[in-house]
Amino acid sequence: MTVPIWPPTAGYYAMRLVRKGPRVPVRIWFGVPIVDGEQQDRSPRWNCEIDGRTTERGELLPIERAWPYCAREPIDATTYFFMVAHTRWARDHAPDHPKAEPRRAVDFHKLPPRF
Repeated sequence: MTVPIWPPTAGYYAMRLVRKGPRVPVRIWFGVPIVDGEQQDRSPRWNCEIDGRTTERGELLPIERAWPYCAREPIDATTYFFMVAHTRWARDHAPDHPKAEPRRAVDFHKLPPRF
């Protein structure tokens, strides 16, 4: 599958932030930036939301962080919103869950058995 380098394709995707890390949701759109749920009064541009966040350390996430790395794994909107909700749940209720810290590789020896 050939992925165009630029321009990105608006939509929903999944990617890993680190090798052997959990998959995180990515949303890409062309329009005004959104910071902490509020539309900004700025000119339209390519924007991305990684793992439910549009900012990091107070700065907008650059589109180059996600595109073209996420382009190989498109997902639908329902899956995207489920992944965002699952990550929020893990951060609030299961801090040992791999989704709570997606920038760390998953250590399968520390996970509880699935059965």
